[in-house]
Amino acid sequence: MGSLLPRYLRSKTTTFPPQLRHHLLLGVTGVIESPALLKKPIMPLSNSILMFPRQFCKLPFGVVSKVELMREGLQPELMPKHVALIPDGNRRWAKERGLSPEKGHEAGKKVLGDLCRYCSKWGVKVLSAYAFSTENWSRPKAEVTFLMTSYFEGLIHDFMRYGMKMSVIGDKSNLPNSLKEAINHAEETTKDNTGLHFVAALNYGGRYDVTQATKKIATKVKDGVIQLEDINDRLIDQELETKCLEYPNPDFLIRTSGELRISNYMLWQLAYSEFYFVDKLFPELDEADFVAALRSFQQRQRRYGGHKI
Repeated sequence: MGSLLPRYLRSKTTTFPPQLRHHLLLGVTGVIESPALLKKPIMPLSNSILMFPRQFCKLPFGVVSKVELMREGLQPELMPKHVALIPDGNRRWAKERGLSPEKGHEAGKKVLGDLCRYCSKWGVKVLSAYAFSTENWSRPKAEVTFLMTSYFEGLIHDFMRYGMKMSVIGDKSNLPNSLKEAINHAEETTKDNTGLHFVAALNYGGRYDVTQATKKIATKVKDGVIQLEDINDRLIDQELETKCLEYPNPDFLIRTSGELRISNYMLWQLAYSEFYFVDKLFPELDEADFVAALRSFQQRQRRYGGHKI
């Protein structure tokens, strides 16, 4: 955490409210832009880490200065607004180390939390992670049970500490009730948070998304709410799972583990996205890898099907 903090927060002589000190030690606030923020009053926080009162979930991530961005060869105006992530390789990472798949997923959860901090630190607005696909139900029953109970519920509770807005997209109808309750609580509690918007795609698939949107539009045509001629790209966008996002279409897709495919993730939304594939398994990903990915994105010329050369 120390390397993420500016010098005035690393100094032993710096004084600031104990509540903020506590959360800095947890590593949940990223980098704070100005020391003046430390002088603002902070509401007392509950000791509970399960229900997370609203003020607990408003502690902000910070961003680095333009100077630090330039030092890394990055320009703030070229930063992707929405980064989509396919965090592949948790199970292979565990197998290589003689560990259970569950241990691999736990290692991946830590890296996912780190990525939330990196996104906020470097100025990304939305991070969407492909957490569980509609095809993942075919995995071993013990692994699916672990993911659908302790893992995802724990991820939601842990990530609520980070002070960001949280949303879950996908078909929630067949998720365990306890997980649905955790999702509803997280979305309601963090809905007014500003800064990074973290989106977990859970029981999600690109084909499912397009299919459910098509059914909604067909129903509206059948009921006379809209006419066939009213159907266009924008109308379809409004019926997709990503309609809850300020930036629904990813600018940039990052996939780990060296696999060169998108595995049914956001098929409609990725139409004009830039892709970046990392050979490392997901639990091995670090901030240097993420910055290298951002640098690659900023060096590209996005044409959106045009002829600008």
